[in-house]
Amino acid sequence: MIDKFDNLKHFSALSGIGVQVLALDGSTVYATPQYEHCLPVLAHIDGLMDGALDAQNRAAMISGALQSYRFGGRFFFYSAIGFFHFASPLITDGRHMLTCIGGPILMVSLDDYIQLDLDGKLREGYDRNELLLQLGEIPRVSPDTANTLSEQLLINAKHLSDSEYLRLGQDGGENRYSEYILAYFSGTPSYESILRLAAEQRREKATQKHEKFIRIATDYIEKNCAKHITLAEVAAQVFISPSYLSRLIKSRTGHTFRHLVNMSRIAESVRLLENTELSLIAIAIAAGFRDHSYFTKIFKKHTGMNPSDYRAELRKQ
Repeated sequence: MIDKFDNLKHFSALSGIGVQVLALDGSTVYATPQYEHCLPVLAHIDGLMDGALDAQNRAAMISGALQSYRFGGRFFFYSAIGFFHFASPLITDGRHMLTCIGGPILMVSLDDYIQLDLDGKLREGYDRNELLLQLGEIPRVSPDTANTLSEQLLINAKHLSDSEYLRLGQDGGENRYSEYILAYFSGTPSYESILRLAAEQRREKATQKHEKFIRIATDYIEKNCAKHITLAEVAAQVFISPSYLSRLIKSRTGHTFRHLVNMSRIAESVRLLENTELSLIAIAIAAGFRDHSYFTKIFKKHTGMNPSDYRAELRKQ
């Protein structure tokens, strides 16, 4: 079996990119040394995560293998933790039984990869320097190089397959699949445009993740505004650094962390003014303000009147 895949071994040795041959159940039939060299990195990341990384990656590989057949020979996809892969099926006696999968590779900087794909997923207190050292073992290439590598893998897959290889769209089902893959096979856009569309999807995913961070943070602030609350305390709720959360809050809301805290405290003080007969000092303390004059200043800034005038207006109603 190993001799059969000598061409994949040579391709992997020349490119430095790992290749594995998978059966349709996701089991590995053959792997080049370059792929096996990446396994400790995957194991290291798996050890930093709470989820079942191995099962998620296997599911991604099986999906990529099946899609490579449906798309007529080439398919690009990301693993469960954002590593880039490309796949080509092997056809024997007219049947798709095995798939060549190249990767893992990275096409972004290590810092960008950690921020977009790993932040919020790793356990608290992980060693970032050790993670960077591990990730340095994963090949990094440009989109142009990734495109060329996938073309070469397809050539190798053809040599290992029946003489009449797949024909694109043979089942008429190509319109069911994603826009950026179909654009690639149409031959009209550049590979960079395909990667740009893929990157947009990744950015959308990152945006959704960031919005979730902001939602969790603001919910926590609203529930705990009466206490002394710090940026570090809130950042710990979403397992990111305080500085990163501060930038997210500013970019997503246009306000600072302190502004969000004050707004929650003002909302609470308004609720207390409308529903209780507590003194203004008691309301200030209950809403989280430790200084009455500061409470009055912030209240007037956001409502247009000081607390006593606000209560007076309520009593007129």
